[in-house]
Amino acid sequence: MKEISVSGISTGKAKIKQTSFSAKNHLVEPIKSGLFGFSIFITILIIVKLFSYSIGSYDYFTIEITDIELSFIGFVLLFLIRFLENFKEQES
Repeated sequence: MKEISVSGISTGKAKIKQTSFSAKNHLVEPIKSGLFGFSIFITILIIVKLFSYSIGSYDYFTIEITDIELSFIGFVLLFLIRFLENFKEQES
């Protein structure tokens, strides 16, 4: 008798997506990334304002509430990027 071998055929079992909530992955890491983004934005703003003050464009150096609000955009952007990576479909 001849033997029959079959390869490369799936068994038809449905792949079950395993999702689990991890506080570290869903909250802590995105917040750390957001704080990093905030610090990058505020640092750039401070450096630009110091440079402008040093060359004489401004008479005085101040950090305003609008600078903090603008830096908050950096927090939101990096937080969302890191947070949404948790829901990206993983390829096997």
